[in-house]
Amino acid sequence: MPDSIQTRTFTNWLNLQLDDELYIQDLTADLADGQRLIAVVERLQKKRCTGKIYTRSPSELQCTMNVQMALDALREDGMRLVNIAAKDIVDGDIKVVHSLVWLLISRYHIASRTKIPAKKLIMAWIQSALPDLTITNFRSAWNDGRALSALLEYCQPGLCPEWRGLPPQEGLLNCDRALDLADRYLDVPRILSSRDLHDDQLDEQSLLTYLAYFVRVYGPGYAATLARAQDLLGDLHIPDLSSSWADGYQLSLLVESVGGTIPHEMRFDTRADWVQNVEGALAASEQLGIRSLVSAEDIVDGRPTDHLGVMSLVAALCSLNGNAVFPVTQSFQNQQVNIDLAFGEGEEVRVDDLTVEVLGPSSTFLSHTDISLHKARTRAGVVLSLIPTEVGPHQVFGFVSLIARN
Repeated sequence: MPDSIQTRTFTNWLNLQLDDELYIQDLTADLADGQRLIAVVERLQKKRCTGKIYTRSPSELQCTMNVQMALDALREDGMRLVNIAAKDIVDGDIKVVHSLVWLLISRYHIASRTKIPAKKLIMAWIQSALPDLTITNFRSAWNDGRALSALLEYCQPGLCPEWRGLPPQEGLLNCDRALDLADRYLDVPRILSSRDLHDDQLDEQSLLTYLAYFVRVYGPGYAATLARAQDLLGDLHIPDLSSSWADGYQLSLLVESVGGTIPHEMRFDTRADWVQNVEGALAASEQLGIRSLVSAEDIVDGRPTDHLGVMSLVAALCSLNGNAVFPVTQSFQNQQVNIDLAFGEGEEVRVDDLTVEVLGPSSTFLSHTDISLHKARTRAGVVLSLIPTEVGPHQVFGFVSLIARN
């Protein structure tokens, strides 16, 4: 039986969790003795499984005991393993193996524990991030490569600005190029091949496994949404898309920045105040045509594993600011580039009050020393100089510290 797209994708994802000597070539056969499954579970849970692992030519019974050890560790972590038995894994039942791997991906890779299905939240985020495309599924809408190319441009402006002009009839070429750009510049591994992405038999679980690299905490999609919110909120520093939104303050300011009106004065003394603040922001958001998929209570809880709900809401609000332009400056690796920042007339800003952060091509903030970042005052504002040490798009953020004095 030939491998399916799902088998290939799941195998590629599992191999990223394993050391080279445990590399999986045949998904069902290589998981059957339980040793690789235990290694994957230990890597995902960041702790050792308890019990003896049979490694030397294990018998069928010993293979079953190995697999059972891994399943027990998952159950102890709160996973419900319905219709998944150790014997089925040992016997190489492909449907059961796929079900188990998908549960691992859902819990530890997509890692969303909200009441709303992660698939629905990711789709809401995609539709807000790519309003110029009609995307309603995780299958055929991605076959010609244009959706992924547009997503790259959202994540790193300047990475694929020509996505609108890509010919659909060259879908395989588009897919290959987009997957390569994501791998090289956004650190999104090619667990999908271009042929599989282009295939009309592409299944949604395979694509969601790939897209999860974009929407995970501080992944390129997460960072891009955070950057757009930061751009709208100016001096207010936003560290994440979870707990920092819990009291309703940042959400209210974001709603106001895109034209909404907050119905009441905010208070921050109790959890009930926070809930009321968030409810007011969500009500104002609905007046703008943006309805949150998660409740005020969910947002106030602010758990990192619940970030997809806030992320989809923030992306939708930012999409209302459709005329936002992110300027692009061209430069070369290891060559100094200067960026001029102009302040408004009459504004007194000291260089020391300006905090600058540079997000590199791998979606991580770069050390100022590594890129030789320097700030200097000019008559109109400030000039930043830096030397990019990596190839690919960089995003520069500036924050002004405000200290009130008598």
